[in-house]
Amino acid sequence: MTAAPLAAAGTPMVRRFRRRASPGAVGLALAAPTLCIFAGLVAIPVASVVVTSFTSWTGFDISGIGWLGIENYAGLLTDPIFLKAFANTLIFTVATTVLLNAVGLGLALLVNTRAHGTAFLKAVLFLPVLLSPVIVGLMWSGLLRGVGGGLNQLLGFLGLIHQPVFWLGDGRFALAAVIIATVWQFAGYDMILYYAGLQNVPDTLLEAAELDGARAWEKFLHVVLPALYHVMSVVALLNVIGGLRIFDIVYVMTRGGPSRSTEVLATYMYEQGFQLNAMGVASALAVVLIVLAIGASALRLRVLRHV
Repeated sequence: MTAAPLAAAGTPMVRRFRRRASPGAVGLALAAPTLCIFAGLVAIPVASVVVTSFTSWTGFDISGIGWLGIENYAGLLTDPIFLKAFANTLIFTVATTVLLNAVGLGLALLVNTRAHGTAFLKAVLFLPVLLSPVIVGLMWSGLLRGVGGGLNQLLGFLGLIHQPVFWLGDGRFALAAVIIATVWQFAGYDMILYYAGLQNVPDTLLEAAELDGARAWEKFLHVVLPALYHVMSVVALLNVIGGLRIFDIVYVMTRGGPSRSTEVLATYMYEQGFQLNAMGVASALAVVLIVLAIGASALRLRVLRHV
């Protein structure tokens, strides 16, 4: 059964190819399909966005494209809406990253037992991750509705408020409401990642710490956390990138309002590109997001080098 393949492998054509092809050429040939996919799905689209960010393209008439240089970027630096969206994006990203890591790790510790029912609890906690952000946004919009919303009804029943609070219509609460909705949806995802990391914490170290008389919080600080450092860096990076590109929940819940209090870079980019037909400005905003994401990835690598 193996005679035919062996004979084929020893044919003169195959032997000539092996003699002529260098190891580098063979490697390049093997990597060519992946490189083509990367170029088509990542490199070329990113390059086109960068080029468009220096133009006045409206998204329709190609013949009317004008070269503006860095004018779009200079305009962003003096645009108060961009500055507000940039600040909101940073606040949202930092807040969700901290909360998602804290809640996700806490939930992972909660389900990291052999108690009966933990498998069901993990499934329930992970369920929101499977929902569409649009569905989550609609759910929380209904819950936080000023008149007839579930939260106001509960607070009124408890006597904590005497008139409706417009959580999504008040600039003091709107961004916090969107942050809470985001944490509610994605905490289960972080929980699964941390739970997987907890399975790799050496039992011998935990047993040694227990024999030394370490308390639960001391074992957590000196054994568990150091073992989870690399997992934590990956989870934090995923949260940062997710926070930078947040769009769905914000757009469904607040449309960036009220008074731009929840405007983020992605919603402002959508407004510029699809409502104002300023594709050049929208592309410049996209480049800003790309640079921020690359910066976050580079920072993670730099931190890991010192571990």
